[in-house]
Amino acid sequence: MTPTIRAVIPAKASSTRVPDKNFRPFHGTRSLLDIKVGQLLTVLPAEQIYVSSEEPACAEHAKRLGINFLSRAPELARNETPYASVVSQICRDTPGDDDIMWCHVTDPLFDQYAECLALWQEARDRNDSLVVVYPRQMYLLDHDHRPMGFGFGPWHRPSQTLPMHYQLGFTLSILRRSTATTLGPIGANPYWFHAANQPVDIDTEDDFRMAQAIYAYLHEHGPAR
Repeated sequence: MTPTIRAVIPAKASSTRVPDKNFRPFHGTRSLLDIKVGQLLTVLPAEQIYVSSEEPACAEHAKRLGINFLSRAPELARNETPYASVVSQICRDTPGDDDIMWCHVTDPLFDQYAECLALWQEARDRNDSLVVVYPRQMYLLDHDHRPMGFGFGPWHRPSQTLPMHYQLGFTLSILRRSTATTLGPIGANPYWFHAANQPVDIDTEDDFRMAQAIYAYLHEHGPAR
């Protein structure tokens, strides 16, 4: 029998490049955290959703949303702390022995949680994790500015024939508990889930404003068909 899932949302308050990005209004009065919780509540009951933060005031926010709060040690919110260590310790602090769904708030356009959960049911016997990536066909150059998978001049290729590359945004990982608590957000044998949405990753104020505009447009008009 496949174990149940506990979703963990990392939401530190000490973001330096985009102050308060997880909690400030993003769409109307809703924050990135509010949006992510709303997405997860369509696939999981509130008692299986946790938010991890070093900010005590986040406990009241979590209570208003009806989800659980995990108090995070201050050292786990510092940029210099290795990310895998942060993930592993927070997952060790999460009650139970259920699988972990690690859910970042920084791509509010991603909302394929039901599909990921269904695939995890099938993949879990063969894989120790499911990790979301974004397929990209782009004209990329390597560190020496050499073309990757195409050529200049007569060796040019149309964009639709370019090799596929994959962007890793750490948007979502589903992990066996043993994987989450030892290796962090990516296991030794992951199932790679190809996301359908345009990727955004909010690391700067410009990213925040661009993501706001895209989210607002899609919220009003829906994705192109």
